[in-house]
Amino acid sequence: MPPPPHALRLDGRELVYAGFERRGDTLALVAGAEVPLDAETFQSGLLGGPAREPGAFEARVAELVAAAGGEGKAPTHASLVIPDAWLRVAFADSGELPPEGEGRDDVLRWKLKRLVPFRVEELRLSSVEVTPLPLQSTEEPHRLLLGFAVDSLLTQVEAAFDKVGVRIGRITNDSLALLAAVVGGTATDDQRLDGLVRVADSGYTLVFHRGDEPVLHRYKGFAGDLPEGSHDHLVRRDLRLTRTFLEEQLPGVPLGRVLVAAPDDVAAAWCERLAAGLDCAAEPLERHHLPPLEVAAANADWQRLGPMVGAACQEVA
Repeated sequence: MPPPPHALRLDGRELVYAGFERRGDTLALVAGAEVPLDAETFQSGLLGGPAREPGAFEARVAELVAAAGGEGKAPTHASLVIPDAWLRVAFADSGELPPEGEGRDDVLRWKLKRLVPFRVEELRLSSVEVTPLPLQSTEEPHRLLLGFAVDSLLTQVEAAFDKVGVRIGRITNDSLALLAAVVGGTATDDQRLDGLVRVADSGYTLVFHRGDEPVLHRYKGFAGDLPEGSHDHLVRRDLRLTRTFLEEQLPGVPLGRVLVAAPDDVAAAWCERLAAGLDCAAEPLERHHLPPLEVAAANADWQRLGPMVGAACQEVA
């Protein structure tokens, strides 16, 4: 029997737990808890940073796990979802790589250093090979999906949960976890490109995928505290560049639909932007886009719950 899926979600404002139970093909939400976090809990930075007061953060973790337990049923393992701003994604072309180990990590760090403006020595890095693009160079025939985050931040979070008896397995970000939920909930066609956009206060993420495999993943942070309307020009320009990239790299592959995970007050505006900028259908993320799910609350927040559903579907014991 697989272990019951448990998912955690952490950002700069709150720490959330969702406990699920498998009932045939349905995933039932059977437990939940949340604790608020002070706005200054974590250090600021383009990739986030460790907690300013580790002891205070550990106390909040202990509070969440105690609330999640309920009659001695506290989770002992869980997957963790963090913001796209904290766990970034990049693609890299590659030749043959060394086997798993230090040599492979050195090559990946060297490649990442050429792609991002961060100190790669301070990052935790993971990779998975994905399908090459049709026009990819034969000198580097492999295509890698690289995920990276501040190692000290992840280590601190893992240690805080370990102190209260919870082992963190998979760590993923909002957009990739939500993609797993959407792919698990609706029929996909690997002969076309489908999209997913997640909009947060700090920025937005655009993902295009064929079936369950990402082809493009782009996170764009919002500069300062600009009002929603001021983002329009920058977003539309980015969408035009995205459309051009897809047409050049995947000629003849049609665009399907784009799902928009955004707050209710801006979802319609984002659907309009995406439809105009990408020339394809765009619709808000709703319950029927997710795997079969039993949730008692009639007004569940699918933007918030969706990534946790995806993480539970990809559980790692």
